[in-house]
Amino acid sequence: MPFLDDRVSLVKCDDYDPERVMSAVARSIELLGGLSRFVSPGQRVLVKPNLLQPVGPDKCITTHPEVVTAVATLLRRHGCEVVIADSAGGGTPFTEARLKKMYEVTGMSGAAQRSGAALGVDASSRSVACPGGRVVKRFPVITSAAEADAIVVVSKAKTHVLTAMTGGTKCLFGVLPGMEKPSFHGRLSGVDEFCGMLLDLNEAMMPKLQVMDAVVGMEGDGPSGGTPRPLGAVLASGNPLALDIVAARLMGFRPGDVPVIRMGADRGMVTADMNVSVLGESVEAMTAQDFRHPSSTAASRLGAGAPILGRLLRAYALRPVVDRGRCNGCGRCARSCPRETIRMVRGKARIRHGRCVRCYCCHEMCENRAIELKRSTGGKAIALLMGGREGRS
Repeated sequence: MPFLDDRVSLVKCDDYDPERVMSAVARSIELLGGLSRFVSPGQRVLVKPNLLQPVGPDKCITTHPEVVTAVATLLRRHGCEVVIADSAGGGTPFTEARLKKMYEVTGMSGAAQRSGAALGVDASSRSVACPGGRVVKRFPVITSAAEADAIVVVSKAKTHVLTAMTGGTKCLFGVLPGMEKPSFHGRLSGVDEFCGMLLDLNEAMMPKLQVMDAVVGMEGDGPSGGTPRPLGAVLASGNPLALDIVAARLMGFRPGDVPVIRMGADRGMVTADMNVSVLGESVEAMTAQDFRHPSSTAASRLGAGAPILGRLLRAYALRPVVDRGRCNGCGRCARSCPRETIRMVRGKARIRHGRCVRCYCCHEMCENRAIELKRSTGGKAIALLMGGREGRS
């Protein structure tokens, strides 16, 4: 079974000063036994950050370039051939020109220059088999990932309106090229189906090492609509699920409430009790107090197992609503929608809620934060009956 090593290193890092980041990243890897445990000199290594949108690092939507610089520099010193590459979210076409723009805006061009790494601008993809997959048996994958000898995921600690949080496991979704992402959301509209696919993808690609930028994370309605929140940490592990367990605790989640962690434990990718070995700092000492979770996660507390609750769950779930004052008519939400429920009408987005599957791709991809998540009248009534404050949202 892959990812049996459940050790996670946790190192303090209060800001993005280059020397402090380099020291923290190096220490996090040293605590695990050093780079030689994960990669060998001469290997072609993909450094895969989280580049959801072409926005600056101050938004905390993307992995900070100083963390990517540190990881790539250490790999280069180890004798590896390093490529930094990713594919942005589903509303962004996967072309060489768009990749170059994304790398420039997110700071990855500078990270490549400082570390001596190359930038992956190849906009082609390959088909990768996943014979043991429980949800998906074959994935389209960007060529930079398919041709790599090893993958090092450099994720960002953020909340996520669909999957509760995004970390190492979810970050690998970025190896699917551009518009393939909405296709997978459309085929796998249930949270458990989607998270099962993420686990299949991680088993297919088998990233060797995980490093997480949790210096400043995102709370609230992430992965793009939340608020930056200092966490002051860098994490590392050879196991994406173990990494996410520690990150979840830092952000105030119970790991079992995060669907991908729960399902990974069911598969034996981490121990059933979700206890992992933490090296370095104490998780309890570094856990953020009152870290705001996504408003959408309250729906999961109703439970998704009983079919009789299906309509209630749909009514209760937050739905995307367009703020017409903020909408600039760019159409990215429509391009990212897996069910094609969004149209542009007189220069503004319009959502047909009867067909909406609540995947929140539109919310995730809107750079102007013009997609809000709100309850319908029926959803508010259900929330009031539950006696919770969600009824006032």
